Amino acid sequence: MASAVPTHQTDDVILSPLEGLGQELALLESVVQGERPSGTLLWRCEQALVVPRRLSHRPAFAQASETLEAEGWPVVVRDTGGDLTPQAPGLINVALAFRQRRTPGAIRDSYLRLCQPLIDCLQDAGIDAYCASVQGAFCDGDYNLVVDGRKLAGTAQRWRKMSSHTGAAADEFAVLVHAVILCDENLAPLWQAGNRFYAECGMTERIDPALHLSLAELLPASPYPLIAHSLHRFATCLQA
Repeated sequence: MASAVPTHQTDDVILSPLEGLGQELALLESVVQGERPSGTLLWRCEQALVVPRRLSHRPAFAQASETLEAEGWPVVVRDTGGDLTPQAPGLINVALAFRQRRTPGAIRDSYLRLCQPLIDCLQDAGIDAYCASVQGAFCDGDYNLVVDGRKLAGTAQRWRKMSSHTGAAADEFAVLVHAVILCDENLAPLWQAGNRFYAECGMTERIDPALHLSLAELLPASPYPLIAHSLHRFATCLQA
């Protein structure tokens, strides 16, 4: 990736979920409109449960949301797919937007455009990560970042047609690929809140806490403030 890719980083600012999601969509839209070829965004989020719109159609959704908000876990609906994703200040969100042709293998290639630099960055820290599904983990998918069979990060992507005034080819799109990395947070409350939401909605899905681990667990002797250092390292790797 070209070193000229603009990177926006919110080291010491904790955004609301709507602010963070809004900044990601603004980044994607800037690529759609041809204002930039690509860009990255790193941000942290207030405690919340972010859920796909399909879950908001469940009969018990409103009551479940009220219950969880009273317990300190506001429920925020996003427009994209996937599944429930807990958020908290000790997690790092990384988003990368770029232009991509819709060709065979493009979805895989788009995920790897974000995942491979993160894997390389983790390797530099002595962590062997790879992409895989972890059934029973939160918002499971084929391109989780996994260490020893446990989920360290979840990923998702969103495609938008390029604006006609950019002169883009018919099969060229703007893509936003997103990762949420478990960095330095007590994870147990995240899974408890997620499972409480599922139960309140009358759903059978459950998150298995044992299938996750954080950077803090992998780097217990880190001499640096882990979140700030990780933000810097990830931003640097994405511009390398």
